[in-house]
Amino acid sequence: MLAFFTILLARTSAAIIDLQWDVASDNTRGPSPAAQPVITINGKFPGPLINATTNDIVRVNVFNNLDEPMLFTWNGIQQRLNSWQDGVSGTNCAIKPGTNWTYAFVVKDQIGTFTYFPSINYQKLAGGFGPIRVNNRIVINVPFPKPEAEFDLLIGDWSFNDYKDVRSGLGASTDVPDMMLMNGKSPYGYSTSKPYESFTVTKGKLACGLRNIVSTF
Repeated sequence: MLAFFTILLARTSAAIIDLQWDVASDNTRGPSPAAQPVITINGKFPGPLINATTNDIVRVNVFNNLDEPMLFTWNGIQQRLNSWQDGVSGTNCAIKPGTNWTYAFVVKDQIGTFTYFPSINYQKLAGGFGPIRVNNRIVINVPFPKPEAEFDLLIGDWSFNDYKDVRSGLGASTDVPDMMLMNGKSPYGYSTSKPYESFTVTKGKLACGLRNIVSTF
């Protein structure tokens, strides 16, 4: 009876995470001093954290306010018998401008850090990416002590050119990144007008950096 109750409790502890994303282009949010289009989610760059626990159901209603079709993919999230939610060309129809689509998937039997990003039209070069955390359930032990703090670290490259210009000139010698970003911010010492990323840690305490690499080239 005790074993049955434990299994039942584990199965019913999953949550439903409902999110609404308004995807738009903003010329004022870029990491470089010059104005350029940046793809934001709910006005944020990088996009908001998806913070889930193993076996949770995640539903993301995406409103496309761009001037072209787009898709999101959930990098590393297993889509079991659910490939049409993976958000790549060939399994999903693109979300047309002025319309919306709701992704729904289960983070089944997974623990770790992942990313999401636009998967078509070179839009990842302009942003739209963000972190995903899948935490362990209480009934599942992890082989390390609980850290004092956790933080997300998104590392990716960045071009000063409009992503549409880069897309139209694929193969040109200019198709190389101009700088590396940490959480959407320019490197330390690059510009006095733009902030850089930093973290505060306590000596003798365990801090856990949840790292994700976002390669746009």
